[in-house]
Amino acid sequence: MRTARLLSYLSLATVAAPALCIANANAADQIVRYRNPAHMTEPWAREFAEVIEIPANAQQLVLSGVGPTVANASAPPDTAASYGDTATQTGNVLGQIERILKDRGYSMGDIVSMQALIVADPATGKPDFTGFSNVYNQYFGTDKQPNVPVRTRAEVLRLVPPGWLVEVTVTASRVPSRLAQ
Repeated sequence: MRTARLLSYLSLATVAAPALCIANANAADQIVRYRNPAHMTEPWAREFAEVIEIPANAQQLVLSGVGPTVANASAPPDTAASYGDTATQTGNVLGQIERILKDRGYSMGDIVSMQALIVADPATGKPDFTGFSNVYNQYFGTDKQPNVPVRTRAEVLRLVPPGWLVEVTVTASRVPSRLAQ
């Protein structure tokens, strides 16, 4: 009896497997982003994906940590005042990332993973996650650029360059166009 049932399942799998492969052939050629479940009602939960599937044929670009450039040359060097507050530094960093990606044929919509390290602002003694998110939300999950990456934000005690409040590392991924082949 068990052998007959097993053979029946195997026969069904043999017939169904090719159909499943054909149905998923297009899905295997694209990056699939899964937003956070509907039960995650916190506003911040909409800022990043829960899971992103990347097919084997995708190209990837991994950026090292990007920090801000000096925003106020008249401020004392190596201070938060010289680089700006968290929002200013976030805009500076994301602008640099956008340029780096563009120079290599990628876009902000190709970012699949982000790690953001944030230091407490000396003016408040707290990390400004809201300032970070306000700028971040201008780049991700918009009508113009709806993709969001998986993301980690973490408060750290300090970053190596004095005055940095933000450092961001990203991975971008894209599937080569079939037209280019």
